[in-house]
Amino acid sequence: MQARIYIFAVAVILLALASLPLTLQFPSSAQVSTFIGPRVWPLLLTVLLLLFGGALLVMTWRDGRRRAQQPLQDGIVQHAISPDDLPTGASESDTGEAPARTLALAATRHWWLMAATVGYTLLMSIIGFVAASAIFTLLCTLLLGARSWLVIVITVVVAVVLMQGVFVTLLGIPLP
Repeated sequence: MQARIYIFAVAVILLALASLPLTLQFPSSAQVSTFIGPRVWPLLLTVLLLLFGGALLVMTWRDGRRRAQQPLQDGIVQHAISPDDLPTGASESDTGEAPARTLALAATRHWWLMAATVGYTLLMSIIGFVAASAIFTLLCTLLLGARSWLVIVITVVVAVVLMQGVFVTLLGIPLP
C-alpha cells in the first residue's frame, strides 16, 4: 500500500513541476486589465500541488520509518488475512471478497480524479469553460460518492454559478 502512495505523491510532484513552466507563461495582472491576472490561480494550484505532494511524500516516508522502528506490542503479530487463513474448503467467493488483483473504484479514485482533471483541461478548449466545468463537476461528484440526483444537480448548478460569478462578475475575468 505504501508503494502506491509513493507513486501517487511522485506523480503529483511531477505534474506540478511539468505545469510550472507553462503556468509562468500566462500574463500577470500587470500585463492585463483585470484585478487578478490569469497567472494567479494556476500558479497557486501548481504551488499547492507541489507542496501537498511533497508533504505526502515526507509523511509517508516518516510513517514507514516509524512502523519499521516500532516494537511489536504485547508480542502480537499483525498481518493481513491470506488465503491460507481461510477455513478449510473456503474460497474467496465464499467470503464475499473480490480477488486482490481486482481494482475497485475506491482504491483507484485518485487516479480517476487526476484523469478527469486532464480531461477537463482538454475539454475546456473544445466546448468552453462553463460547459466543461459542469461536466467536470458532475464527474467529480459521482467519483466522490454522491448518489442522490438532487444533491448532484444542486452541486453542479452551485459550482457553475460560483465559477461564473467569481471569475466574470467579481474578478472581471472573461471565461473562454
